[in-house]
Order: sequence, then C-alpha cells, then structure tokens
Amino acid sequence: MFGIGTGEILIILLIALLVLGPNEIPKVARTIGKTMRDLQRTKDEIRQSIDKEFEDIDENKKTPEKSAEENKGVKQQDRLV
Repeated sequence: MFGIGTGEILIILLIALLVLGPNEIPKVARTIGKTMRDLQRTKDEIRQSIDKEFEDIDENKKTPEKSAEENKGVKQQDRLV
C-alpha cells in the first residue's frame, strides 16, 4: 500500500493517537470514510455519464441514409396505428 510497510503504518497511527487523542480518531476515521465514499460515488457518476455520451456518439455515427430509412419505417408504423 503506497510502499509503506506495517511498521510505518503503526508509527503513523501512534502519532495520530498522540496528536488527536482517543476521542477524535473515530470522528476523523468517519470523516475520511464519508469522503472516500463520496469520491467513489462521484467517480462512478462521471464514468456513467462518459459511457452514456460515448454510446450517444456511437448511435449518431450511423449513416444518414440508414437513419432516414429507419425514421421512414417508424413514421409508417405510426400511421398504421
């Protein structure tokens, strides 16, 4: 994990315990967890938006003749109904 070993993680946690105190560490952990969750959610929303845009672009790359034929077929079906 980021090139940090177990010993380094324990030292960081010990320093955090000394600086923040035992009452503040759960609050900080909760805040970090919420932030990470929000970042993950935002990343997923952006990825879905980009995927949707690429799908729309792919649909628009159809040849105009084919699209016109498809539209003509849809209009004829609407008239029959």
